[in-house]
Amino acid sequence: MKIVSIKFLLLIQANRDVSSQMIKMLANNIAQKEEQLLNLAYNSVRKRVADALLLLSQKEDNKSFHVLREDLARIVGTAKESVIRMLTEFKNYG
Repeated sequence: MKIVSIKFLLLIQANRDVSSQMIKMLANNIAQKEEQLLNLAYNSVRKRVADALLLLSQKEDNKSFHVLREDLARIVGTAKESVIRMLTEFKNYG
C-alpha cells in the first residue's frame, strides 16, 4: 500500500496535467458535498425525499426502481419512519 501511495505522489509531482485534474476532481467533490450539506440543513424532509427519488429515477433506465426504505432514509439523512410517512403522503397525493 505504501508503494502505491509513493508512486502516486511521484506521478502527481512529475505530471502537471495529472495534478491539475486531481485538484479539479477534489474541488468538484467538495462543491457537491457542500451542496448536499446545505440541502440537509435547509430543505424539508419532504423536499429531500422527493429530490432523492428523482435522482434515483434518473439513474435508472426504466420508470420503476427498487430502493429499501432504510437506504432511502440514509440518502435523505432522516429516520426511516419519516421516509415512510413521506412516501405514504406521495402515494396518497398520487
